Amino acid sequence: MIGHFATRLEVEAAKAGGSLTTAQIRAVAQHFVESEQSRFKAYYQRAWDDCTRAREALRWEGARDQPFERILMRRFAHLFPPRSGDDGGEGILSRRMIPGFHMAIDKMIGPTLFGQYTRRCATILERHPRDGGGHDWRAIHADPEAGMLADEVLMVVAHTFSDFRKRRAWFMDLVNSRLTPARAGARDEYWQMDETAFAALMRALFADLGSRVHADPAGIRTRWGDAAHDALCRFILHLERPIT
Repeated sequence: MIGHFATRLEVEAAKAGGSLTTAQIRAVAQHFVESEQSRFKAYYQRAWDDCTRAREALRWEGARDQPFERILMRRFAHLFPPRSGDDGGEGILSRRMIPGFHMAIDKMIGPTLFGQYTRRCATILERHPRDGGGHDWRAIHADPEAGMLADEVLMVVAHTFSDFRKRRAWFMDLVNSRLTPARAGARDEYWQMDETAFAALMRALFADLGSRVHADPAGIRTRWGDAAHDALCRFILHLERPIT
């Protein structure tokens, strides 16, 4: 942009005999902005979107070393589109939803529990170092404590859905308002979280708990109490019903 403007100044200076006054430079600048704004607007928007995507990718790739978020996402990673070296397969969900999903979970469990879960996840990480540095995520996902921690988070989440339709609308709005920019022509360019995507996400997240509450309701009551059991049953029932 600066180079383009400098060229325009050179052209105008040549027309004026080799130099421009301050007033002439100001006039050239104003005309340049007015005439070139529409031409460069699309370019700047693409550049902004590219930078935003890169920033979000780095942010959430960095969050992959935060086990609290990654352990939860493991349960529905198969719903993302295929990606080299990563989970994914069905493509019902878009990775563009990740920032909004994490924010929704954080809001539903609150800062106190979030801090507790994060500290417990850090302890799990310490048990599974990988040769050469980093962590053995296969072992982390297989760790029984990681599974128990995810269940505890989801039991809290289920409690927040006492008004299912209202909370579902809130969740979808939050996710959709924080979608990362899509690449033009990408399969998820126009993806939005709707009732179908929400149901697929929650059914995957709660698949294990749903099976257990059907098979062993007494075990759920013993571990979390009657109120938590009832809240989970109501939530699972909503997920099992046809989408309305």
